[in-house]
Amino acid sequence: MAKNERSGTAGKKPVRRRFLVSGPGRRRSVMRISVLGLIPALALGIAVGGIGTLYQDEPSVMPVVSADTQFTLSGHGNGHGRGMGQWGAYGYAKNQGWSGERILSHYYGGTVLDSMPPAQMSVRLTARDDETLDVYSAAGMVVNGQRTAPGEAAHLTALPGGGASVVVTSGCGGGVVWEAVTSHPWVDPVDLSPDRPADQFLTMCGDNAPYRGALGVVLDNGAARTVNLLDMEDYLLGVVPVEAKADWADSGGAEALRAQAVAARSYAAVEHRSSYADTCDTQDCQVYGGAGKEDPRTTEAVRSTTGAVLSRDGDIVATEFSSSTGGYSSGGAFPAVADEGDTISPNHDWTQMFSAGEIAEAFGVGELTSLKVLSRNGLGVDGGRVTALEVVGTKATVGVTGMQARMKLGLKSDWFTIGDGAGVVESPVSETVAPELNSQITDSSGTVVETQIEAKYREFGGATGTLGAPVGPEMQLPSEAGTFRVFENGTIIWTEILGAQVVDANVLREWIPTDMS
Repeated sequence: MAKNERSGTAGKKPVRRRFLVSGPGRRRSVMRISVLGLIPALALGIAVGGIGTLYQDEPSVMPVVSADTQFTLSGHGNGHGRGMGQWGAYGYAKNQGWSGERILSHYYGGTVLDSMPPAQMSVRLTARDDETLDVYSAAGMVVNGQRTAPGEAAHLTALPGGGASVVVTSGCGGGVVWEAVTSHPWVDPVDLSPDRPADQFLTMCGDNAPYRGALGVVLDNGAARTVNLLDMEDYLLGVVPVEAKADWADSGGAEALRAQAVAARSYAAVEHRSSYADTCDTQDCQVYGGAGKEDPRTTEAVRSTTGAVLSRDGDIVATEFSSSTGGYSSGGAFPAVADEGDTISPNHDWTQMFSAGEIAEAFGVGELTSLKVLSRNGLGVDGGRVTALEVVGTKATVGVTGMQARMKLGLKSDWFTIGDGAGVVESPVSETVAPELNSQITDSSGTVVETQIEAKYREFGGATGTLGAPVGPEMQLPSEAGTFRVFENGTIIWTEILGAQVVDANVLREWIPTDMS
């Protein structure tokens, strides 16, 4: 699995902050000035008594985090956390003696062990995109119905309509032996049966990478693609050793490799990525390294589980897995479970360091002012995986999921806490509910019925009343002092002190000034 990581070092500069201070003429943050463009010229002229207590002439302060301020993100696990944790499987096998079947049952609740008939897999070899197919075999091979001599190379170029031009040479760079145009754009081994000996593998010119089965070419919207077609079990021989660690078998983890073989087979069996290939060879699908990555220890795991899959209600299920759950799987298609086996993982706990400038650039918010976790899934320590994160800067406020934040920052997982400066970790307690929920009305069962602003809007007659139709969503006031919503003929503002009140545009401008000079 990919491991994107940034390592902190000793001797980091101390945390520094600088502040933008505004005087009476610039009373509030200008983060949401653009919404004023939605306010009509003829807003309701309804003044609200006591509103002035919210607007005082003392300066307000909006912190801007210095670009070189360091943030420590402390997290757990590596990957999306859905389904089986590979390190956890190893931990259960090595330290608790679990069988592969028990490991699978633990991570993939609601499934049963089943079997599938022999099948083939077609795999897009992404590293060969936009290239011709240049291949040879020690035992010879078959192309365009003709068998080549041992060591001769075939060069295939995909043609529109599904065929290919073929040039056979003496060795990869030798003289032309023969050439043709074929409607069958495949190079086949001398024997198409599965589990063939190494001298029958097809080997790429250039890097000498060997593959079982057949190799072919196709055009994908005009772009050349190389496809490996082979038996499912042969395919798994090149998957398990690159998705897991073969040497786990040497330290009590052979059953984890058997579990991995079943999970990989089940996942592959339901893959149908494109019209020309069932799957790909990267972690966007599951990693496949061809025959050159095979290992006797993982080969044994595959062969000892031949045809075994997991199913639910008679259908094979897509058994996702990731490197490390961090101690708790994330749920989804399978119930979330505690993962005690994961304590053996090198990424069970981790930290990654970022500067404020790096965070701001990743999210495109200008200069960073705050980074806040709004909600978590509640599973595991620290409140669990991040489900909503708010990034506030001088140019924009961005809301993302934890998984989106992981992708933006290159984090190991979406289960993390935020420290302001090296070694300081946030408290998750106050961040499990977004602040907007304070303005919501719930019934006796706790179900949200409407917001305070929606209730006030209904009181004024809704869309057929004096306020007219809404012209934007509810938005936050600066410093999260409350919320507001703009309508055709006025604005409703909500704060904890006032509740929901109808105000005119001038009152709202007191909160969000348009004068930037």
